[in-house]
Amino acid sequence: MTPTPLSQPADVVIVGAGIAGLSCAVHLADAGLRVVVLESSDVPGGRARSWADLATGFEVDIGPHVLLNKYANMQALLERLGTAHQICWQTEELLTVLDRGKHLRFKVGGLPAPLHYARNLPQVLRNVPLRHLLSNIRLGWRTMRSSPRELMALDDQNGRDYLLSAGVSPGFIDWFWASASMAILNLPVEQCSAGALMRLLAQGLGHNDLAFGFPKVGLSDLYAWPAIRVLQRKGSEVRFGCAVNGLVRQGSNVTRVTLADGSSVEASAVVLAVPPTAIESVLPRQHSLTTTAAGFEPSPYISCYLWFDRMLSDARFWARPWSPGCFNTYFYDLSNVRDGTTGPGSMVATNIIWSHRAAELSDREIIDATLAEIADFAPAARRANLTGAAVHHIPMSVPCATPGIETRRPAIHQEKGLFIAGDWVDTGLPFCMESATRAGALAAEQLLAERSITAKLALPTPVPGGLTKWLRRRDGPDGF
Repeated sequence: MTPTPLSQPADVVIVGAGIAGLSCAVHLADAGLRVVVLESSDVPGGRARSWADLATGFEVDIGPHVLLNKYANMQALLERLGTAHQICWQTEELLTVLDRGKHLRFKVGGLPAPLHYARNLPQVLRNVPLRHLLSNIRLGWRTMRSSPRELMALDDQNGRDYLLSAGVSPGFIDWFWASASMAILNLPVEQCSAGALMRLLAQGLGHNDLAFGFPKVGLSDLYAWPAIRVLQRKGSEVRFGCAVNGLVRQGSNVTRVTLADGSSVEASAVVLAVPPTAIESVLPRQHSLTTTAAGFEPSPYISCYLWFDRMLSDARFWARPWSPGCFNTYFYDLSNVRDGTTGPGSMVATNIIWSHRAAELSDREIIDATLAEIADFAPAARRANLTGAAVHHIPMSVPCATPGIETRRPAIHQEKGLFIAGDWVDTGLPFCMESATRAGALAAEQLLAERSITAKLALPTPVPGGLTKWLRRRDGPDGF
């Protein structure tokens, strides 16, 4: 799709065609507004996009992504787009972890939360001493009793120091919490916000029905192109190759956005649905949002796609405990997810999270290390031939949830006619696709409210149930 002259004025200009921008655009178009989305690249999707691999022709994502069944806003968007059926939900078990040569298969359900984890004790105790497990009792009790505000008050501490202060053994921190921080928050436990980490624990203790979901199609086909088709049917449009470099105001009102090619687009309202690293290219350096955005550090990662001449296993998804001596955090065999669109053998995708330690490696070295780690889980990989490989270096998966960052996440409504959306704004959720989707819905809500139109578009964040529901102190809206 190429830029074309606007056939009629826009009610709203959205900068960025990622999840947040397209979520916002669909909501506004459904409300009857004419939306123009300006995207600087030549494809939609932002940090969650896909394309056909040049060497193999098979669809690959910028990096494999996983959904959670508690992602209500993302699921609602997919329902609206007609693609919710393209998610493969893993309901038989939550996750398989390869630890010391053993496959630990974690399941949920069966008992009320938080007792639902008890069914995993026999296999965990094969690798983890009982005293290490028991060292988490005080932490769990304290977390279940804490209000959202009390959990947020932990934001100024790092995860490791807080866990130690709560009595968690260093051995269990290294075995479990270091892995959880890396896999979910995308940075080491000693560098993550204790508030962000404990909000995740509160959710894990409060739901006995968690399930992971894997897209059966590339991310762009899951939501980006379907969203664009919806916008086109509604009389809105997405324009590619349109880098925005500023806003123009008359008095306190936004009147148009200026583009890098010297042209401009009129708009009485603008939504900046871009990552924090892109804010400085749009707003003046002295703007408060530019200063705020500069404090968000990107977490880089490296994703490998490897094609084999045979199937390696029947697993869809597995992980391994974090270790400085290993590279990949989790693995996806997409041949067990996508229906006949990955070739005759296994198509395995992996992620090296917080990839600084691999920054100096060549792609060949990364592939060799990844092959060895796949073979640890699936020995058939040692006998298989590699028929294709691709390595993607991604400068930012999500912003780093460092101490203090949760309380610095900016509000969506910045000033009259100016809104922001993205996984990094204040959504009550960790940095993830659900946060981006909810941010788009919240931005649409608040933009409509500025026009005196009342609409409830964003679905609430998950509220822990089970025992946590009764123990949790109340001090305001629940947060994730």
